[in-house]
Amino acid sequence: MHNGGQVQEIIRMLQKNNNKRPQLASLIISAAHRFEQFSCQIPGLLFDFSRTTLNGNDFSALFALAEAAGVPDARRRLFAGEPINNTENRAVLHTLWRGRNFHQLLSKTEATECIQALERMRRIATAMHQGHLPSGESASSQRIRHVIHVGIGGSLLGPRLLCHAFPGSERAPEVHFISSVDAWERERLLATIDPRETAIILVSKSFATSEVLSHARRLRQWQNSALDPQASAQRLFAVTAAVDKAIAFGVSESQIMQMGEWTGGRYSLWSPVSLAAAISMGPAAFDQLCAGGASMDRHFCEAHPVDNLPLIHGLLSCWHRNVCNYPCRALIPYGSRLQGLPAWLQQVQMESNGKSVSREGEPLRLETSPLVFGDCGTDAQHALFQAFHQGTAVVPLDFIGVIRPDHADTAAQAELLSHLLAQASALALGRGREETSAQMVSEGKSPGQIEQLLPHRIMPGSRPSSIFLIDELTPENLGKMLALYEHSVFVESVVWNINAFDQWGVELGKVMASSIEPALTGSGKTTRPGIPGLDGLVAHIRRVWQG
Repeated sequence: MHNGGQVQEIIRMLQKNNNKRPQLASLIISAAHRFEQFSCQIPGLLFDFSRTTLNGNDFSALFALAEAAGVPDARRRLFAGEPINNTENRAVLHTLWRGRNFHQLLSKTEATECIQALERMRRIATAMHQGHLPSGESASSQRIRHVIHVGIGGSLLGPRLLCHAFPGSERAPEVHFISSVDAWERERLLATIDPRETAIILVSKSFATSEVLSHARRLRQWQNSALDPQASAQRLFAVTAAVDKAIAFGVSESQIMQMGEWTGGRYSLWSPVSLAAAISMGPAAFDQLCAGGASMDRHFCEAHPVDNLPLIHGLLSCWHRNVCNYPCRALIPYGSRLQGLPAWLQQVQMESNGKSVSREGEPLRLETSPLVFGDCGTDAQHALFQAFHQGTAVVPLDFIGVIRPDHADTAAQAELLSHLLAQASALALGRGREETSAQMVSEGKSPGQIEQLLPHRIMPGSRPSSIFLIDELTPENLGKMLALYEHSVFVESVVWNINAFDQWGVELGKVMASSIEPALTGSGKTTRPGIPGLDGLVAHIRRVWQG
């Protein structure tokens, strides 16, 4: 049960103490054993949050905050399958896809459907990982060299992340992702590949998503123009909760995988939504990913609070948002294989917790989701880090590093990790007047130059960050990392007393778009969209477009 008054009281106390707290640089320099106090690990994964301004009393207060917010009971209700998505009266059961314990919480019929969907996914992925279709053609016949995954948002970001992290073998087809309704990327792709060598996967829970269906209709035309109906059907697959709609569209029932109404899109990468990723990385590797996620579920439920990585990470996020008043958070993975991680977390974080009313519909008194953004290091160092080091806004960072690389260039890996550690240290410690002056003296600068340049070259420091170190980027370890972030977002939502599992804010613009499109194309009775303020823009678009 969420005790709003007690939550507010703890946060006010933390805010009051925050004004008296030493600078982060001073804490790091003067406090012995800070790493031992503010880090924890599980097999394959270390979390170091010692470069924050937390002290021991704050740490204890955050656990009291979790108790006051009702995190333990909310966690129990999540895993018990209670309808915690209260605005849609749904349970939140995406963890079943990684735990594979369907019969515990689903009816016999629905559990059987999920098991069959995973079996179908495995059969398809096994065949296509080897470069051929699962049925109708033998492995020695026409190769499948390309897979087009059509989805948007959560129906795409997770699988794309996995395909970048674990690219396929030599025989596995290349996976292409199409999301935006902008047709440029699709048409450019279709001009370069052969429909006989291409399989298409349509991913939409409702099978009514406008972006997906727009692409799907064009892709079917492309298939049917070059293939007979049977061959075309053999190359079309769907993942949806609306099986009847997929069949009506033309997908064979044997090539449709159920995803369950209770699987939120941004939490769906553990489900058959990741068929394309399973094709690329192989079904065994995908099973390992899910096993890693399931192990993090157990850790979240069973670990003591002081050792509980998702709980601590979620509380630390609340600390930065509500106590320190930082509106943003950056995610910087030091590894090209994790290039899809910032975009995936953006949606999990901001679509889940970008809310301004409580579960009861009342205006909130606490700030909620930070703006999340990021890019891979070291590229990000040449784009984002100037603002991180010297900008007026303090942005907490999550650094993610992989210790053992998947290549033999140990010198490059040492350089990469040294940059990660250096940036975290530089942000925290900064560089003061004396050190900066000494640096410029060593560069041969004159006293006048030093006086002129000194304000520009001082680094204020005291910029907080956390570091995740993954032993090796295996499917299991990445599964742990992704599930950790999911549960961290859940912890935030409980502290803020919001529903993390609806997304009504996505709807309004999509509804408006449906009334604007006929005015742009002239297919409606009027060229006016009926939305205040748009008449001039619509008229301009029509003039330019139609010449």
